[in-house]
Amino acid sequence: MEDITVLADSRDLLIKVFIKTGGNELYKILHRKNYKIPKNYIQWRELAALISVNAPLFNHSSLDLAQRFTAHRIALWVVKDAPIYCLDNQLLEQFQQTDIGDENLIFKDLVSQIPLHSMMLLLPSKTVVSPDGGYVDWLNIHCSHVRHPEWSVGEKYGLSPHYMTHEDDAVLHFGCVDTKGTIWFSGWGIDEAEGKLKQAKISYGKAPVGKNDDNFVQELRSLTMQCLMFLTFEKLETDNVTFKETINSTGFTPLKEPKEKCLYPRWLREGEKRQARHIRENTSHASPVPHWRRGHWRRAAIGKGRLHRRWNWIKPTFVTGSFE
Repeated sequence: MEDITVLADSRDLLIKVFIKTGGNELYKILHRKNYKIPKNYIQWRELAALISVNAPLFNHSSLDLAQRFTAHRIALWVVKDAPIYCLDNQLLEQFQQTDIGDENLIFKDLVSQIPLHSMMLLLPSKTVVSPDGGYVDWLNIHCSHVRHPEWSVGEKYGLSPHYMTHEDDAVLHFGCVDTKGTIWFSGWGIDEAEGKLKQAKISYGKAPVGKNDDNFVQELRSLTMQCLMFLTFEKLETDNVTFKETINSTGFTPLKEPKEKCLYPRWLREGEKRQARHIRENTSHASPVPHWRRGHWRRAAIGKGRLHRRWNWIKPTFVTGSFE
């Protein structure tokens, strides 16, 4: 499932106009949540505006399916009071250097063990560039299942997203609006009887989809799946962002945490910073060009009788060489 839909010439312009005119009731509610987000990520004022513009659109029949699907999944995030995660820049780079492997097995295991069904994922600013030159700095992610319609319905803050039927047993969607105002929406489903992914090559939007767009959607799909893999199999416990991580360093006495109520996202990062591994080549020839040795995900048998399976992340390593 793939789509690209042009929403506006500039996302920043849309946000500025929306906020300047007072926003809407949803924006006022979300703004009061007062999320403190680390520097180098989209800030809550802008993100809350984007959510408030898009979430109510899921019932607008005049919009194409991509816009409505994206709005519906964002609305679910709102009514579920689902979490926000900030993807650490170092972990993002490692994911970009990791091969996803057998998506069929991964997705099937993910659906059965995934710890959450809706999340907002914030990406470091100006790191993921779309083919139209915009930056993708957030992704809304949602998992839906025919046996668990409660994952995909809710009512709160004036929103009542209904359950949207789908052909497959389970589906995973991601969507966003990049800084150029382009909607990127995609997803995949799985037929549990066959155990195979279903990836329909159709567009739900009005804009044409080119080869560069296909490649970019694959990049976002891999990133989405790896973030969920990391949460499910690598790091079930996550740290909250701290106040000091949300302020700019001034060189003076650190600012004190505000007394007013505020919320903090969760970090999606490793507990300890991994140092790049340097490998000395046993050769008298010129050292090889520094490069990434790509990582991958491996499914291993575990437990009594080795009847259970667990995914392990074999991390990428940065390889350098030297003269002997």
